[in-house]
Amino acid sequence: MDEWSADYGNNPYDDYNLIVEILYQDRDVAVIYKSENELKLKYYANENDLVIPLDWLLGLLKDVKERLDNNSSF
Repeated sequence: MDEWSADYGNNPYDDYNLIVEILYQDRDVAVIYKSENELKLKYYANENDLVIPLDWLLGLLKDVKERLDNNSSF
């Protein structure tokens, strides 16, 4: 699972709101952000099938929800 990671940052195109970029082998494959009081996951089209480990993703989503609900920024 070392090939998967997540980077927290601020979106300069959305008033610097907190976002989380999901990376596979250091390449952006998705982004999680908050819109209209709910979390959204935008998955970028990829020519290869990527199998996201759900236990890792679930833990990441819990952390993201907590940070976004607390209006954390970096």
